[in-house]
Amino acid sequence: MDHRQYLDVCARTEHKDQPPQLRNLATGETGRVLQCSGWDTPEAILVRVGNSVTTWSPGEVEEVEGRQ
Repeated sequence: MDHRQYLDVCARTEHKDQPPQLRNLATGETGRVLQCSGWDTPEAILVRVGNSVTTWSPGEVEEVEGRQ
């Protein structure tokens, strides 16, 4: 995920209450974005995967089509 995509995902999550779904490219897991850390320097994305909460790096994810 590049910086522009990261900003778009974060804006929809925090300002429009439309959390996107992401896929972790390494594990194949999918989850809903809960919160982003840092607008200028993306460090991590807080994601709900099932009943768990974890962090993923913006470089290891892609947005899944069919957002809710």
